[in-house]
Amino acid sequence: MLPPLTTLLALLPALGLGLLTLKHIYDYARDAKGLRRFPGMTPLAPFTNIPYMYHSSRGERYKVVHEAHKRLGPVVRVGPNSLSFSDVRAVRDIYGHGSPVRKDDFYDLLAGTHRHLADVADRDDHSRKRRVLAAAYSQAGLERWEHIVADRVGALVAQYDRLCDEPDYVPTPHTGPELEREREKGKGEKGKGLDGFINHRGWMGIFAQDAITQIGLSADLHMLETGNDLVTVTDLRGRESTFSYRASLWYSHRLQSCLVWSPGWFKRLVRLTSWHSYWAHDRNFTKMCVHLVRRRVERYLAGEELTDFYTHLLEDRKGNANMYPMGELVAEGSVMLNAGSDTTATALTNVLYWLLKNPAALARLRAELDPVLAAGEGEDEDEPVAAYDRIKHLPYLRACLDESLRLTPPNTMNIPRRTPPGGMWIAGHWIPGMTTVHSPTYNVHRDPEAFPDPEAYRPERWLGEGARELQAHFLAFSAGARGCIGRNITYLEQSVVLASLVRRFEFELLREDWVLRQEEAFTCSPGDMPVRIRRRKVPRRGAE
Repeated sequence: MLPPLTTLLALLPALGLGLLTLKHIYDYARDAKGLRRFPGMTPLAPFTNIPYMYHSSRGERYKVVHEAHKRLGPVVRVGPNSLSFSDVRAVRDIYGHGSPVRKDDFYDLLAGTHRHLADVADRDDHSRKRRVLAAAYSQAGLERWEHIVADRVGALVAQYDRLCDEPDYVPTPHTGPELEREREKGKGEKGKGLDGFINHRGWMGIFAQDAITQIGLSADLHMLETGNDLVTVTDLRGRESTFSYRASLWYSHRLQSCLVWSPGWFKRLVRLTSWHSYWAHDRNFTKMCVHLVRRRVERYLAGEELTDFYTHLLEDRKGNANMYPMGELVAEGSVMLNAGSDTTATALTNVLYWLLKNPAALARLRAELDPVLAAGEGEDEDEPVAAYDRIKHLPYLRACLDESLRLTPPNTMNIPRRTPPGGMWIAGHWIPGMTTVHSPTYNVHRDPEAFPDPEAYRPERWLGEGARELQAHFLAFSAGARGCIGRNITYLEQSVVLASLVRRFEFELLREDWVLRQEEAFTCSPGDMPVRIRRRKVPRRGAE
């Protein structure tokens, strides 16, 4: 039986037809902005946002937009006032430095009482925030976080070692809804059980959450040691509650990412769906942010000297208190705990999947890692955690990460923007003012002119002649002044985790033809990833 929300959202196309009033038809016929020249993603898309909302509710919006561009060309109308561009020239026009666009209403609808770096619309305020946070996120500042990443990767490796050595050890991420379905499907079928398989996706989520809470707020939650992502928080009234970090984040996104595409109706739709349990997850995420930030501020006021992300928010370089309001501190904490965990976990899951699907690439990666990380004659066994200073400049390791981010970017659709009141040129088209525009990452990353054989996982494309030019087409971290500020930290985490795991362990997918499911909310997240693991016989330095 369909869950109630799914049933409601499945009726959206019919509802769209019912709401297709004379006004919608009149607005389309009048064509005040001249947008009728662009083909609609669906027949209803030029009249109403409901098709876009419907496909968002099914977690497939990026696929539908991609197919529309393949059928209809580089500019597609995805809503009455919304255009999607798959032309790489649009990337520069919309997201490049000096672009006159502003953030879309999308951000205003989801913003809280105080804005954070990702949703602040005012350019001066954005510049202020970015200056404050730039030092924390800079390449030079990574040395502050390396020991934390190494510690958390060590805890992850210890759990994987234990899963290899103790077959009966079954921590929480060992299973998940998709693994349970596979287990039920395999009952009674010889050779199709899930004994010895773990949910790699679950562990990547726990690692990323554990790492960002410690890097950001010195919160030693030790989720990797306990084997689950449960957090216990106390609200402002002293009431205690325990819930899943991942669930509090993901399920609220599932609702918001559907409803937000109807700006005029958003608040009404929130009230209409207020009964749904997903909103409780949204409240849990807020409670977690408030709890963790409040604890960090209390430690600061008590005189405890910590060197985490929040040090840069609480005081300036001279040690003077910044005196930011608590609402702003919580807002910055929310985006850090959101983007800092979700996208990294997604990227780490996807890259191992692509390597297992492409054994030649995995073999080449190990051939690059083994000589660098192997212990020499007379030395103790090599360290289980790859040292970042040994691997940070390895070209094939970085190419493997970038090729996975190209094929399965966590941000499939890129961020919507609003043209300035006077309009602007985008990819050779004059677009009137106050029109929502975006250039979907998923499409740009599949441009065959930039990426020949775009559906193939080929890390080598990032190493050959012309690889530098590919960066103009690479939108995994968006582009321009509002590009992702956390790219250095996530590359640090991804590099150390991937190098450590593929060097120490052998991995096996459930079946040779098994496909990792992707589901989109604001980001595109992989489903459960069952893998069988065992310890790898690691070559020593100098061994043939």
